[in-house]
Amino acid sequence: MRILGDRVDLDGLIADAEEEGRTVEVIPAGATKEESLAAFSEVLNFPEWFGMNLDALADCLDTFARETTNEWELVWDGVARLRESDPKAAAGIESVLADVGADHPKVHMTIINR
Repeated sequence: MRILGDRVDLDGLIADAEEEGRTVEVIPAGATKEESLAAFSEVLNFPEWFGMNLDALADCLDTFARETTNEWELVWDGVARLRESDPKAAAGIESVLADVGADHPKVHMTIINR
């Protein structure tokens, strides 16, 4: 997992990942834990049973990672606002992303702290 600062070129990051053969999904961070989890659910089309909590996020991302056949990059963008308003929620989501990335070598996690 990598954490990038606010000067990152998102378009360039996506282009580089795609050039390396990865599918890229960009998840915008919300101002709250609930908004952030809803963004993961919406962008990644989580199932209806998604429970809007960190355990459910871990389960859905793990399932997604196990079922994907190609390299995949998840970019969680705009995290600074959530880190400021709810540092515990930001740290929890970051921990889930780190665990999923560590468990699945074909999954690359990028956090953009802006």
